[in-house]
Amino acid sequence: MKPIDVLFLCETNAATSLMAEAIVNHRGDARVRAFSAGRTPGDTLLPEARDVLAARAIATEGLVPKAWPIFALPGARRPDIIVDLATVTWTIPELKQLAEQSVLRWPLRDAALVESRRDRRSVAQAVFDALESRILDELVPLVARLALVPMRPHGVELTA
Repeated sequence: MKPIDVLFLCETNAATSLMAEAIVNHRGDARVRAFSAGRTPGDTLLPEARDVLAARAIATEGLVPKAWPIFALPGARRPDIIVDLATVTWTIPELKQLAEQSVLRWPLRDAALVESRRDRRSVAQAVFDALESRILDELVPLVARLALVPMRPHGVELTA
């Protein structure tokens, strides 16, 4: 069976969405693969996000910010689920057509957009905790349902 691909999107893809990608892939569930991208990607994984992941022994190798259009290129991997982590609902029409199955909206604060280093650390920690909870409570059951039933028509939207 083909794994279900999940694409996490946020503004900078330098903290929140990269942490979500790392958490899901760390779980090691063969039914799901996670990726991430951003609207205006940063240069590198935010150090505070890297620290939060490292404290939980979650690998950070290969976590680099990317722009979302790479997933819309011809022949590119098409996600089955998009998780919108932006604090403002995405209005880019192409993103709505990118998800094969569904879109979840989990508006979380982007630690990469926080100016104070001390505040970035606490925001990264809070976002990690929220991601872990939502992944377990919402994404895992959705993946299980999608893995057991025929795929729903393109563009079905789920709100959280």
